[in-house]
Amino acid sequence: MGKMITVWGSSGSGKSMFSCILAKALTRDKQKAIIINADCGTPMLPVWLPDQIIETGASIGHALSSVEIDTALVASKVTMLKSYPFIGLMGYAAGENPLSYPEIKYDMAMGLIANAAKLVDFVIIDCGPNMTNLFTPAAIDAADVIVRILTPDLKGVHYLKAHQPLLMDARFRYNEHLSFAGMARPFHAIEEMGHIIGGWAGLLPYGKEIDRCATEGGMFRAIDYCNSRYTESLKKVMEAANEQSE
Repeated sequence: MGKMITVWGSSGSGKSMFSCILAKALTRDKQKAIIINADCGTPMLPVWLPDQIIETGASIGHALSSVEIDTALVASKVTMLKSYPFIGLMGYAAGENPLSYPEIKYDMAMGLIANAAKLVDFVIIDCGPNMTNLFTPAAIDAADVIVRILTPDLKGVHYLKAHQPLLMDARFRYNEHLSFAGMARPFHAIEEMGHIIGGWAGLLPYGKEIDRCATEGGMFRAIDYCNSRYTESLKKVMEAANEQSE
């Protein structure tokens, strides 16, 4: 059974980019990973794979709205990264929106995550910021390692304050989440914001090269441009995942 890493947090904090960089790092030794994004408000398949034509039938929406989810169904909805065959992707296709499929059910989300974990060594769940999309709380519930990424500003702080009451059930292990300051820049009051939220586990600094990779549709190239602070944070998550394997 693969280890499950859930990445959630405020909008614009770099969650999707971190998920791609983490996937590349975890699969350097030819282990396999699947990145899952079930945010139908922003279809990720065309963002991850702008040069590939992806049929709507590959959408995660078909799996989540099926009568029953099993490993074969999940495997059929995984799109491989052609340039790097150790990473598979699950997400919504271009043109899909929140009305394309029925609302996600909690048990279906849990089933999809559990079956994905049977296929690979690591499942990385890139959550949307909307907690009313039940895939996000399900992903936090199912995770072995939970990564919380927030912009180190008032927007990030108030996002966390608004969502904290929704995650107080013990199954969400709120106090065990690794909190990172995403898109951190020199002018941010990192220490002050960290004090408000209970401390940072590390920083994910903004980088022009990383931002360019996102803009140009090359998110999986961004690992080559991570500075030492970003790499240190990456290692913390990898170590936490490996500890779960022991």
